[in-house]
Amino acid sequence: MIHARKPVGGNESRVPASNRYELLTCGLRGHVEVGRDVAYISDGDQLLAIERDGFRWYRCLRCDAWTPALPPEGPSLDRMPDLEAIELPLRGSALRDRYVLRLIALDRAVHVFLLTTAATVLLLFARHHQAVQNFYNTIISDLNGGGQANAVARSFFGHLDRAVHYQPRHLMILALVCLAYAALEATEMVGLWFARRWAEYLTFVATTILVPYEIYELTITVSALKVTAFVLNVAIVAYLLWSKRLFGLRGGEQALAKRRNDLGGWGALKHATPWLVDEGVVEMGE
Repeated sequence: MIHARKPVGGNESRVPASNRYELLTCGLRGHVEVGRDVAYISDGDQLLAIERDGFRWYRCLRCDAWTPALPPEGPSLDRMPDLEAIELPLRGSALRDRYVLRLIALDRAVHVFLLTTAATVLLLFARHHQAVQNFYNTIISDLNGGGQANAVARSFFGHLDRAVHYQPRHLMILALVCLAYAALEATEMVGLWFARRWAEYLTFVATTILVPYEIYELTITVSALKVTAFVLNVAIVAYLLWSKRLFGLRGGEQALAKRRNDLGGWGALKHATPWLVDEGVVEMGE
C-alpha cells in the first residue's frame, strides 16, 4: 500500500497536504474503496482503480492510499458506477471538524455525568435530610476537643455545614437545576456527536453565557481547575465562531460548504493524484 503517488510505474509526483486525520480514521475503520467487485477497469476509472499486469490497485477515497489486489473471481458488476453515484467519505477540513466536535461532545459527556451525580446526591440528601443532619452533628460533637488531628477534621467538616443545613426544599431545587443543565449538556453532546448545525449554535450560546461568570469567579479566587475550565470554554467558543463560521462570519454556512467541497470533493481527489492530470486521464475542471 502506498500513498500520494502513481501506484504503478512513472515518476513520483506531488504529495498532497497532510492527511493525518484521514490516515487515523482509515486505521480505525478501514479504507473506503470502490470497484473490488467490478469485472472491468477502464482507463476512465483511474481516479478510483487501476489494472496493470494482472494486478489491480484500488484507491482509498479517504486517505488516498493505493492497495494492490487480484481481480475478483466472481464480480457482481461489469463496470464502475458513475462518480455521481458514489458517496465520498469525510476528508479534509470536514473530517477534522468531525474529530473536534466529538472531542467537545466527550467534554459534554463528562459534564452530564458530574451534573447527574450531583443531582443524585442532592436528592438523597433531601430525602434523608434529618438522618444526614443527625449524623453530621454526631461527628462534629465527637471531634470537639482532642488534638491537632481533630482540629483538622473539624475544619474539613466545617465546610460542609452550610450544605448539610440546607432545607430539603432548597436541595430539591438545586437537584432540579443540575438535572435541567445536564439535559441541556446531553442535548449538546448528541447533536455535536452527529455534527448537527443547530448543536453548534446551542453549544456556542450555552458556553458563551458561562464565560462572564467564570471571569467573575477568577477575580475572587484563582485555581488550576477554574483556569482550565475558562481556557477550554473560550477555546470552544472561538473555534465554533471562527472555524464553523457561525452567524454568517467569514461567509457563513455557504462558504463552509464550498470549502468542504473544495477540500473533500472530487476536485480534491483529482488534486491528490496530479499524475492523472499530467497524463490527460482526467481534467481538473471535470
